[in-house]
Amino acid sequence: MKKKISPKEFYESIYRELDSVTPLKVDCGKLCDNACCVVTDEITGMYLFPFEETMYSPIPEWGKIYDTDFVCKSGREINLFTCQGTCDREKRPLSCRIFPLIPRVEKDGSFTLVMDPRGREMCPLCKVMRVDELDADFVKTVEKVMKKCMLVKECRDFLCSLSEEIFF
Repeated sequence: MKKKISPKEFYESIYRELDSVTPLKVDCGKLCDNACCVVTDEITGMYLFPFEETMYSPIPEWGKIYDTDFVCKSGREINLFTCQGTCDREKRPLSCRIFPLIPRVEKDGSFTLVMDPRGREMCPLCKVMRVDELDADFVKTVEKVMKKCMLVKECRDFLCSLSEEIFF
């Protein structure tokens, strides 16, 4: 019998898997002056995966969580995590850790990792690179982590709903 783990344990294990991989072997923030971390007048940030807010209790002084209008097919409301341009790197949300990739979930439940089209305006990697040009260990680890997320009903619902919103 498999032991049920808490959302906090789930995200801690996923964060650990992603700790040692990055999209490039070099600091990609040097290519764009950390554009994904730039604070603007507009509220921008990363969606939190279902139950990921448990990782931010209490909310760190460098971050904020906002309600959004994004609602999954199941009715689950999704929160947005924002930072002030800097963060404790070990506490970044999952969406930050997998960026610039995002799983494109098909109607049959299969998925493919693609460059996140929402990042094209600010991320040079999204503009000019293909997934197979990113660090292979990063891509492989993100794929492994997304497979684990797809096994969790609420995460699968979130990723399916997000794919519908972005791609279909």
